[in-house]
Amino acid sequence: MRKLLLEIALATALLAGIAPAGAADRLQVVCTLTDLGWIAEQVGGEDVEVNVLCPGEYDPHFLPARPSLARALARADLLCYNGLELEVGWLPVLLDKARNPSVRPGRPGHLDCTEAIAGILEVPDQPLSRAQGDVHPHGNPHYLLDPRNGLAVARLMAARMGALLPEAAGRFAGRAEALAAELVPRIDAWQEVAAPLRRHPLVHHTKQWEYLADWLGLELLGAVEHRPGISPSPRHVDDLIDRARRAGVRTLIAAPWNHLDVARRAAERMHAELVILPAAVGSIPEATDYPAMFDVILARLRATVPQE
Repeated sequence: MRKLLLEIALATALLAGIAPAGAADRLQVVCTLTDLGWIAEQVGGEDVEVNVLCPGEYDPHFLPARPSLARALARADLLCYNGLELEVGWLPVLLDKARNPSVRPGRPGHLDCTEAIAGILEVPDQPLSRAQGDVHPHGNPHYLLDPRNGLAVARLMAARMGALLPEAAGRFAGRAEALAAELVPRIDAWQEVAAPLRRHPLVHHTKQWEYLADWLGLELLGAVEHRPGISPSPRHVDDLIDRARRAGVRTLIAAPWNHLDVARRAAERMHAELVILPAAVGSIPEATDYPAMFDVILARLRATVPQE
């Protein structure tokens, strides 16, 4: 009899639109990228449940808009996304399919993490055309490859989570500051590790590493695929290889999802080494979390220059 009464009470609560105890105490957070998911987990702790839409090994420009992803969005209290049109090919489709007003633009549950970023790189100062490739009209979206931006995003998430779940606002803010206390010394250490790299220009396969280079003071001589999404002309590749040889380039960097066969041939012609760097948490097995991603990036880059 007691079991029957409990079942009736639960059914009544569900019919009334009341979540069972436990579910209502945790924010359902959906993040588009693994980097954002890791940050959300650190800030949210036991007060949130985090789902990530784009696996780390996928190029976030080209994620298939699967029904399972829309179902995750349908249950979300908060959507955290990168912005600057990085997810423009699939996130609007998922939002339409999810039919969740809580995470639609203009609602508190819709968080464009670009709001945290003070210095967006490569904002176009002239009209764009398709001939320039898949250039992002509002600037370079790969700002999470600078960990200082990751910390800014953590504080932004803490504020928004606190607005949605006021009783946990202090815990969110405290976790964001604890994350800063952990990462700031590591950021300083990564910058010291990068010091020898500043004397060695790099070539990259695709324009993606500008925030990393800006943070660490690295020189990017040029990109093999200089117009995003468009195969480079033989003349461009020949000119870049010639400049790279004259500059003494030792390293060509690429993300795991780039056209690595093209990158490898270009590196061979430059007499350089192709180095695959993790461009997102989980993009390679060693990049298990956000700090580990930068550990791997710095270790792989340092391995290509003479030890001092």
